[in-house]
Amino acid sequence: MATRVAAATLLPVLSLLILPRTGTCADDYSAFVYAGCSQGRYDASSQYASGVDSVLTSVANSAPLAPYANFTAPTDPSLVGLYQCRSDLPASVCSGCVSSAISRLSSLCAWAAGGAVQLRACFVRYGNDSFLGKQDTTVLFKKCGGTPGDSSGVAMRDSALGALVAAAAPVAGGGYRAGGSGAVQAMSQCVGDLGAKACSDCVSAATGQLKAGCGYATAGEVYLGKCYARFWANGSGGFSSSSAGRHGFGLLVHAAAAGFFASLAYVLSLAI
Repeated sequence: MATRVAAATLLPVLSLLILPRTGTCADDYSAFVYAGCSQGRYDASSQYASGVDSVLTSVANSAPLAPYANFTAPTDPSLVGLYQCRSDLPASVCSGCVSSAISRLSSLCAWAAGGAVQLRACFVRYGNDSFLGKQDTTVLFKKCGGTPGDSSGVAMRDSALGALVAAAAPVAGGGYRAGGSGAVQAMSQCVGDLGAKACSDCVSAATGQLKAGCGYATAGEVYLGKCYARFWANGSGGFSSSSAGRHGFGLLVHAAAAGFFASLAYVLSLAI
């Protein structure tokens, strides 16, 4: 039988895996952000293994059809899998991203009772730790960078991020939102198992993290347990290791293992 994940009783574990990238990643939809794998394991010949295969196969088959879905293993109602794509992108991008995410899970989280991976344009998670429908605003990954800005840029950033919070949550697709102010654009995405209010609360927490932690940075992104938010100045295209070094303004990166999958060992990509 599979080892059950008891996240609340296990100590957080944090580990870093450096996966360098070159240039900007604004359009690299399958770029790796982070992954987590539970300490609990299962046997390859177990019924749980069949359940994991079933939910991940369903995830892969559904991705070309909708930006979000969740599935329960037919032989184990506690085992759930879900995916969330950035719901403004074409179905072909969603399908390709989810396929890459599942491949990442297979290599990074082999035989783990629970696992999650966030790529640039999609999120995939499976496990038996009752995460479906539960709010999680734990900060998992935060990055700030770009060319240093000024107070007017900060005002535009705060206005753009405020527009995300004020926007009405879409009925379906995980609550994708976009906003802008002057030269600054922003976007956010919730996981589709959250209701409208929970999504708004998560986006509010995410934008608050960016406002408080990114100073005069002209680009930033933060990933919470059930949503993420980003902002960037027009023309910056996101993060570039070359531009950061050229302007003497490096990246501020924050990662935490507490909360979401507290029993997981985190694997993070730092684009520095």
